[in-house]
Amino acid sequence: MKTYTGWQDIPTLQSKEIISELMECKDHCRAAMIISETGLGKTNAIRLFKLAKPKHTYVITVGDTYTLTSMLQELMEKLGLVVYGGKNSKYICLRDISKKLNELGQQGETPLIIIDEAENSKINMLKACKQLYDAVIQNCSIVLIGTNQLITVMNKKSESQSIPQLRRRFKAGTRYISPINKARDFKPFFDLYIPGELDLQDLLMYCCDNYGELHDYLDPVLRYAAGKNESITEKLFRFFHKLPKQTQEPKMKRV
Repeated sequence: MKTYTGWQDIPTLQSKEIISELMECKDHCRAAMIISETGLGKTNAIRLFKLAKPKHTYVITVGDTYTLTSMLQELMEKLGLVVYGGKNSKYICLRDISKKLNELGQQGETPLIIIDEAENSKINMLKACKQLYDAVIQNCSIVLIGTNQLITVMNKKSESQSIPQLRRRFKAGTRYISPINKARDFKPFFDLYIPGELDLQDLLMYCCDNYGELHDYLDPVLRYAAGKNESITEKLFRFFHKLPKQTQEPKMKRV
């Protein structure tokens, strides 16, 4: 078999859509919200965009443990600002972040803030995004990227009066990324890694619902087969993942 050198960055329909929206935000100051199902390569598309446009592109990936303070401090570090703590630190952080971003814009730059996995944001973090929007949108683009859960949080008007106001500011810039069509969208990966292995391709389309799962199922088997100098087949795949033969597995429609 061919030597396996690792999972390749194959351009997908979804990654092209995400990168296109980010390019638009890099060229023109605007607020955008990119909504995509999980596993469609949002984070990888952001990584590729950051490699292509690193100057004044600031990416924050929000985790469950993030607080408003940690988000603001991380953004300050990325902007090269002195990080404050203690009393009134949130106000001071927002003030200095806004000042820096406006200075960059006035110098002819187009800074871009990308908040990835924004559905994990706490209410006060979303309120801070509104405050930041109001302060810098003439000089800086702000992009929130997440799943439909982000829309759900923003539409809960009972939570906070600031959240529907934030939704209004990002509404016109909301873009829904195309859902996956497995037969069409998995094909470039099949052609590269397992050409001609139709039974294995059918099994992967049965097991996997998105690119993330396709990687998680296929990548370790490719590594295993390369290490053993064996060809990857449906039988080897089932052996590696301990999957019994299932008579009820349907054949997937191909493009």
